[in-house]
Amino acid sequence: MKAHHTFRSIEREKLEIIASLLQQAGYRITRITPRQGELTFKATRDGVHSGEDEQARIGQLVEHFNIESWSVTFT
Repeated sequence: MKAHHTFRSIEREKLEIIASLLQQAGYRITRITPRQGELTFKATRDGVHSGEDEQARIGQLVEHFNIESWSVTFT
């Protein structure tokens, strides 16, 4: 299964830190771009075995860095 995460925040530094951490963990990262008054980037990871585990792991990052918006889809 593949996980597709989208992160949105008004704070570039937070997104840069999360993008760097996820890239080090093997995620493919898009550029941070402005969209509708916020900054956004996407992170994709192949080989996800459990959607619940993936959501819990990334949810901890989102909570720790107080990210305004995060969504995930699985394919």
